[in-house]
Amino acid sequence: MNGITQSTAALDALVERGEVTGYVAGVRDRSASAGANAGAVAGGSRADAGVRVVSGGAVSVDGASMTPESVFPLSSNSKPIGGVLAMALVERGMLELDEPVDQHLPELASLRVLCRPDGPLDETVSADRPITLRHLLTMTAGFGWVDANPALGEAMAERDVGPGPYAPPLEPGEYLRRLAELPLATQPGEGWWYHTCSDVLGVLLARATGRTLSDLLEEFVTGPLGLADTGFTAAADRMPTSYGSDPDGSLRPLDTVDRFAGPPVFESLACGLVSTVGDYLTFLEMLVDGGPVLTEASAQMVTADHLTDPQRRTAQGVIEPGAGYGFQVEVRPGGLVGWAGGLGTIGYVDRSTGRSAAVFTTQSLELPGAMEALNQVWGLVAE
Repeated sequence: MNGITQSTAALDALVERGEVTGYVAGVRDRSASAGANAGAVAGGSRADAGVRVVSGGAVSVDGASMTPESVFPLSSNSKPIGGVLAMALVERGMLELDEPVDQHLPELASLRVLCRPDGPLDETVSADRPITLRHLLTMTAGFGWVDANPALGEAMAERDVGPGPYAPPLEPGEYLRRLAELPLATQPGEGWWYHTCSDVLGVLLARATGRTLSDLLEEFVTGPLGLADTGFTAAADRMPTSYGSDPDGSLRPLDTVDRFAGPPVFESLACGLVSTVGDYLTFLEMLVDGGPVLTEASAQMVTADHLTDPQRRTAQGVIEPGAGYGFQVEVRPGGLVGWAGGLGTIGYVDRSTGRSAAVFTTQSLELPGAMEALNQVWGLVAE
């Protein structure tokens, strides 16, 4: 059996066992015309010119059948799109990689830094260098998910600025103000801390251009690529129900459909986008050579490993052993580039072959079967 057939069989088995409610999976080869959408064919699949997308299960427990056109919350699969948008603006001279961001984000001008990442929140020193766009793109600005410091995580959560699967419930200015009340875990550039840099990145891009992220994405990323179903909102009848876990392990429906029904208070590049598998495959393919969005040199910069050894050590447990991190993307050995989302999505492209693959499910990562489902992406991208 080929990769798509094997992966479909494995995903269908998870549906039969009740471990996955529904899924969409797909592959895209470089033979596909740039920006082309797959055409519908019978049997819960779509195929056209190097693109194959399949679906299985249901949009909800006891709901209608899943279709290839279903729109999923991307959660952290939003991050790579934010990295590409930032580089598109750098190419046009709107931002520079190594300029301090506090000229646009004055809230971050006088930050404190913990004396050690796991230390008390009141033992701090002054930041010895400004945060730059490069720091935000590589997750090395100093703020984020610091597993070794529960007190910092609790303080972030109390202020509604903690890492999570949903956009902050705050206006961007208030978000920055609250974030700046807390110390950085390390000096800018010294450690890798997940998630928060992506939301600060979004505020920076909007302020530096005086435009909304929705407008910027449409002009510089989703528009050129023809991604009609990728954005910050989606029609309720296109979205499946996402599920988390109750304390007793049973399925708990999440409110993702309602969350994406209208424009958000905070347009999040960390976790705030929705998309289809077909759209996301087209986006992933662009990471090979930039397509109509970036120059090839910029695409290579986005997908290169930028981490130092000390930064890589702090990233252990989040990025894969032996992997690196580019501009909002994980960089694995052999040319694999992409990321996964906590609500049950994953997408990678093999830059050496140009083949991209994605698996979107309704199960959050804490649920049994979710990781087995997402791991089908490796067979798809290697086919």
